[in-house]
Amino acid sequence: MFFNYAIGLRTSLMVTLASVIALIVDADDPWWAAMSAMTVANADWTNVWRKGIQRVIGTIAGGFSGYWIAVAVKNYEVFQMIAVGCLAALAIYKRMASPNYAYAWLMGIVTAMLAIYISLLEIDLLFYLMVDRTITVAIGVMTAAVVSYYFLEETSLGVGVGPYLTPNIDTMDKSWVIALCLSGAAVAMLAPIIYVGHELAAMVQIIITSLVVLYGPVVSVKKFALNRSLGCLIGGLMGFGLIGLGLQSFFWWALLLAIGLFFLASVHHGKSYWAYAGTQGGYAFVIAALASAGPVDNFNQVIDRLVGVVLGAVIAICVLIVVRIWQGADFPDIEHINQKKARKPRVKKT
Repeated sequence: MFFNYAIGLRTSLMVTLASVIALIVDADDPWWAAMSAMTVANADWTNVWRKGIQRVIGTIAGGFSGYWIAVAVKNYEVFQMIAVGCLAALAIYKRMASPNYAYAWLMGIVTAMLAIYISLLEIDLLFYLMVDRTITVAIGVMTAAVVSYYFLEETSLGVGVGPYLTPNIDTMDKSWVIALCLSGAAVAMLAPIIYVGHELAAMVQIIITSLVVLYGPVVSVKKFALNRSLGCLIGGLMGFGLIGLGLQSFFWWALLLAIGLFFLASVHHGKSYWAYAGTQGGYAFVIAALASAGPVDNFNQVIDRLVGVVLGAVIAICVLIVVRIWQGADFPDIEHINQKKARKPRVKKT
């Protein structure tokens, strides 16, 4: 089932509500609320609760630790690069080694890395920006929880989550795990260099994309890369269309936002190979729509996000290939094909 319209409608409602609330409280980055609501959206109430708590706790812990790390290394560029590299490697490893709390680890470390990246430009505003991010994340999570509770309090429906995989790190090739961690660290340290000439959003998307893509076995890396790239392209184009209209009416802007989210969320909750593309498309769409805190045409934010996503996926794969060659392994796709052939039982000819 490619679309799931029933759950897509509910997700559209909660993300739109989260966006409006974030705009009402005048959050600096209101799209974090919308992204948080879409991230924790799930057909099962217990999953909404579990994922929401992990996102909030991870954000708070990451913001607190990241703030103090950023303050400690603010005048030492070498230590700043080492810090983000180590954090990226830790994020990739813990996502695979701690599946029950993988999302909390990912959100916590991403927030900590974000604090360090922000400190490169705006150390004086760092504390305020971390508090603002935590509040907007909490708005999105609470909105998703309330909507889910009233719609699905008595249900235990399941939902397809597309390419999400829970890899067993104990069964994975140790050299592959090391390659993923080293590649993530390298991309994290390269991001501030590549980001020059773009907004902070581009640099952040480079590292977030690399952490998403560099996860699990070879087939998982390929799937995440394809889904994230395609989803961001579609969501970005939809966002261009919305902000290109230059709507000044908040009602019509919110209505079109909800309609776009309905389509993307329906894909997001489907059970196809491309379900994760709907997730990423939703992220790109809300960032474009909320880039100017309402119905104002501003293309810069969505362009920077798309640039960052494309660079992040390409750089992550290229660095991974270089690391695998350095390890003496085959090209990743060839290696995966060889592993499949090795597992395929031989049939004797008669």
